[in-house]
Amino acid sequence: MNNPPKQRKDDPKEAPHFRTHRIHAINSDWYFLTREGQNIGPFPNKKAAEDSLAELLKTVKKDE
Repeated sequence: MNNPPKQRKDDPKEAPHFRTHRIHAINSDWYFLTREGQNIGPFPNKKAAEDSLAELLKTVKKDE
């Protein structure tokens, strides 16, 4: 029942990962969303949320 989607010969072997938008605003406060579904924040502006998310991703990649 859970068959993977069929692939055409011309399709690339590795498909890009689908990413949702992780940065969002709630009542003028900015947050980013983790893979686990946790909102991290609030941040005073979008740039601060983006910077914090970038730092988190650097830390996670370093630990892999």
